Amino acid sequence: MPREPAWRVFASELNSSKCYMKATEPKMPSYVVTPLGAKVSRIFIVGVLTGVRVVSDEVIKARVVDQTGAFYLFAGKFRPQVRQILESTPAPQFVAVVGKTNVYQPTEDQMYVSVIPERIKIVDEILRDYWVFDTSRKLKVRIEAMSEALKMSDPTVAKIMDLGFSRKIAEGIITAIQHYDKIDVERYMDMLKSALKHLLPEYQELGYELPNISDEINDEEEENPEEEEMVLRAIEELDDGSGASYGDLVDMLDIPQERIDIILDSLKDRGEIYEPKIGRIKRM
Repeated sequence: MPREPAWRVFASELNSSKCYMKATEPKMPSYVVTPLGAKVSRIFIVGVLTGVRVVSDEVIKARVVDQTGAFYLFAGKFRPQVRQILESTPAPQFVAVVGKTNVYQPTEDQMYVSVIPERIKIVDEILRDYWVFDTSRKLKVRIEAMSEALKMSDPTVAKIMDLGFSRKIAEGIITAIQHYDKIDVERYMDMLKSALKHLLPEYQELGYELPNISDEINDEEEENPEEEEMVLRAIEELDDGSGASYGDLVDMLDIPQERIDIILDSLKDRGEIYEPKIGRIKRM
């Protein structure tokens, strides 16, 4: 069976995905279908590694940022070389990652997409800029295909292919139209323009990369006292004497896992909780 191609997709488009096509047979790929019809089983990312966090004895979590948002990576014991590179690379650092999409669905209406890295390599800004350009070019094709399909009264794979688009693109577009109630093409056109403008010389001369990352992290880590109190109460309730299990905490709380990680980091920084053992959390 041929290996799935690694898609170039911006973080914002991937994270907007709410369609998961789970494999029905062994060794068959599962797909995350984005609102613009990218059927992603494997993905190629180039961005800035902004942080690495130990989740358990066997798993670490990393965050890689592009111009539109953040990818979340989970590396385990089956890829020791990947884990070693992530743990030994100081942030911020440009990295290239090839990996498989992974889906967490706590409820029928919620879906969070992460990436299980297969390979990772430290790269430079030149390769990152080329990735942005190449990813933008592929995004533009999907925007055009979706725009044409939405004009049709009864869009089909054949009709989209008649306009010159590939079967792979046409099939993804139809799947997306069937799943998503409303597809805001203009949003992705704005995202495309925003990504491309950062390649202009005037933005690069300003040293835009680190200020943008700092702004994004500060926005994402905005304190929410109610959520923090929920996390603290859950830690107390789950503490069996050796601390609350991180996995049990995630399962118990109706809060996205990415947000829980941010809250835990903030509480640790303020000295309100600590980890007596990796993966176990206690209140001070």
